[in-house]
Amino acid sequence: MKIAVLLGGLSPERNISLLSGRAAVFALRERGHTVIALDPYRGAGEPLTDVELHAATPREVTDEERAQFSPEQLLACITSSHLDNVDAVFILLHGQFGEDGYVQSLLDMRGIPYTGSQMLASATAMDKGLSKMLFQTAGIPTAAWVTVTPEQYSDVELMDSIIEEIKGGLVVKPNDQGSTVGMTILHSPTYDDLSLAVALAGSFSSTVLIERFIPGRELTVPVMGDQALPIIEIEPKDGYYDFENKYTKGRTEYHCPADLTEEVQEHVKNLAVAAHQVLGCRAYSRVDFRLTEDMIPVCLEVNTIPGFTETSLVPMAARQMGIEFGELCETIMRESGIDI
Repeated sequence: MKIAVLLGGLSPERNISLLSGRAAVFALRERGHTVIALDPYRGAGEPLTDVELHAATPREVTDEERAQFSPEQLLACITSSHLDNVDAVFILLHGQFGEDGYVQSLLDMRGIPYTGSQMLASATAMDKGLSKMLFQTAGIPTAAWVTVTPEQYSDVELMDSIIEEIKGGLVVKPNDQGSTVGMTILHSPTYDDLSLAVALAGSFSSTVLIERFIPGRELTVPVMGDQALPIIEIEPKDGYYDFENKYTKGRTEYHCPADLTEEVQEHVKNLAVAAHQVLGCRAYSRVDFRLTEDMIPVCLEVNTIPGFTETSLVPMAARQMGIEFGELCETIMRESGIDI
């Protein structure tokens, strides 16, 4: 079948998306499909060549590059003739205009089948504050939080009240970004520290999430359909699991499956599937947790289009179950209701 892989895109995660998309393009071709690689950054421009795909690197997007991003580029891409004769779209656009429901709604209007969650679930999962409200309603443990606007960074009374109310360390991040973009961890927060962190996160989003830092082990659980794959424990060699530790080889150790008792594994997996379902996700996702010293899993967020290179976490868990990368790509398509 003819498949268009959407990659790159218009978010601070664009270069990671290029790597994810590249892996899927070549894997799907090996499975016998005709595949084109479309980057919305080009609008209605030509698909990426293999040479361009091979040149992709995981570097951070610069402020100058971000300033050139426009939603009009996404609209031009999805309405272009490149999608006139495709059978399906494999979406690997991370972050804004990829995971937030925009591209899904455009493809729905064109009547083109696509992988992953649909518009409403994508938008809900991308909104971290809204997701946490739904987790709380469903009885899924999540860290205490509050949302503020970037302009409130200078509100001394508000910042001090947040420090006093939440207590302990704080995690400050954009409400609708991924890959730890714009995130700060404050172990002993002061007004000045929190103010700077809110201003940084606010440069990436119109809403800033401030949540309690949960000490403990970092776990992630890929979900496929309604089944949890093996749990992965993430252990950075230094600091926390930031952009550099995620995408620099050798900076982080991964344990798959995580060394947990059967009882804890079952509990964490059940919570992961519950989080996936309460947000209305489809096909696959990756659910992130912190596990406290008391073995209490705390759900942080659900990623509807997680990293998807051959060495990323969802493929890692799938391999543990004997599912190789090309087969995983086709499985995601089937779980998305696409006939192959």
